[in-house]
Amino acid sequence: MKSIRDIKDLTPSEVFLEHSKNFASSKGFFLNIYKDYPNKEKIITLLDYWIFNIFILKEIYGSEGLIAFCDNNVDNPQRFSFLYEFSDPVIGKPLNKQGNSAAQFISLFLNKIFIPGAILNGFISKLLNRISIYYINSIPLKEDSNTKSKIFKLIDEMMTEYLSVKEIDKIKSKLPKIFYAEVVSTPYKKEILVEGSCASFLEFSGKENLFLLDRKLRVLGFQHGGGYDIFQIDYFAEYEKRLSDLFFGWGFSEHNKPQKKFKKRYRSKNINNNQRRILWIEDSSLPSFYFGSMPHHHYSSINKETKSYIYRELNKENLKYSSLFHPSSKSNFYDEFRRDDYLLSGKGPSEDLINLHDILIFDNPGSTLLHFAIENSIIFYQIISREDFNHFTPMQKEFFLMLKKNDFGFFNDERGKMLDSMLKITSNNNYSLPSELLEFYKKFF
Repeated sequence: MKSIRDIKDLTPSEVFLEHSKNFASSKGFFLNIYKDYPNKEKIITLLDYWIFNIFILKEIYGSEGLIAFCDNNVDNPQRFSFLYEFSDPVIGKPLNKQGNSAAQFISLFLNKIFIPGAILNGFISKLLNRISIYYINSIPLKEDSNTKSKIFKLIDEMMTEYLSVKEIDKIKSKLPKIFYAEVVSTPYKKEILVEGSCASFLEFSGKENLFLLDRKLRVLGFQHGGGYDIFQIDYFAEYEKRLSDLFFGWGFSEHNKPQKKFKKRYRSKNINNNQRRILWIEDSSLPSFYFGSMPHHHYSSINKETKSYIYRELNKENLKYSSLFHPSSKSNFYDEFRRDDYLLSGKGPSEDLINLHDILIFDNPGSTLLHFAIENSIIFYQIISREDFNHFTPMQKEFFLMLKKNDFGFFNDERGKMLDSMLKITSNNNYSLPSELLEFYKKFF
C-alpha cells in the first residue's frame, strides 16, 4: 500500500526554509560549475526547484514514493504525484531529442522564441511558435563528464544528512541531463527573447534545454491559468518568477496584461433571464504533493466546510443547480454535494457549457474559470474560509472585499447570506451587475 503522509503533520514553510538554507550554502559552488554558461542563474534556479521537489516527494511519500519517482520514466514531479496518488504510476516514454542540421539552420534566424503559454496574435506569431517548438525539441545534449562529477559530488554533500545512500544514488540517476550537459554552441551570440509560461521549464519536458544555449536568454513569463498571486505563499509561482526577467499576471500580480485564454462573448438581445442556471464550478483533485509547493491553494481545495456551506445554502430553498467538475481531474471532495439538474457535467470544457446569463459559484479562489466570468461579466459568487482570507495577498483581499460589498463574496460561516443574495437575483428578470463592480473589473483585469 502506498504511504502518503498526513499533511497535518507537515509545515511547508519549514520544509522550504530548510531546503533554501541548504541550497544557498552550495550556490557559490554551483555558480563556479556553471561559470561558462550564459544562462547559469536560470539553470541554478531550475536545479534549486528540482531538488526542492525531491525533498517534497520524500516528505509526502517517504522513501518508497521517492524511489518510485526515480524509477519512473515520468520526469515531471507534479505529474508523477497525480499518477502516484490517483492511479498506478504510468511509465512514460523518455524524451530523446537530437540535434540536426535543419535545427542549426533555423537557429541562424531566431531572435525570439515562443514556449507554451505565449500570447500568439496572428499568423506570424503562430508560425514562429511552431518553429520555436521544433527548434527546442532539436537542441542537442552532450554530457559533460566533468560537470556531472562535480554536480554528483555536491548532491552527495547536500543530501547525505537527509537521505539514505540508496536514495541519493537513485536521485543522481534521475537528475535531468540539462544539469550536466555541455553548453550548446550557436552561430550568433545576440540575446534571444523568450515568451511564454515558465511552468513549461518546470515540467522537465525539454523546454528547459534552452538555458544551455551560448546566447543570453531574456524571458518574459506569462500567467497561464488561474491562482497566481492570490495567496501569500506559492512556491511554484515563485520559481516561475525567478526564471522570468519580467513576469506578467492577469490582474493580481505586480505587472499585468489582460488574459487571452478566454474570448469575450456577445450577448443576445433575446435572453430570457428566467432561464438563469446555477452552476457550481468544482475545483480539481489535487495530490498531497501540491501541499508542499502551494499550501494555501491546497487547503482551499480540500476545505469541506466551504463546500458544505454552499450545499446547505442551495438546498434551503431546493434551488436547482448543476456541478461542473474538472474534466480531467474530478475531485471526490464533492461527491456528497454534487448534482446535475441541467444535465451538463461531463459534456465538455466548462466554459463551453456556461451561458452568459448563468450564475456561477466558486469555492476555489484560484479557479481559471473565474477569469472567464470576469471577461464576460457573468454573475458569480466566491465562497471562502476566513483562513483563506488571512492568507490572501493584498490585491486578492481587495478583490474579495469588493465582491463582498456587492453581496457576491461570502465567508463559509455566514449562514443564509449567499441564499438571500441569490434569491434577489433569480427573482429579478432585469437584474444586472452593479456598475461599481464592472468598473473594478475593467480597471484591474
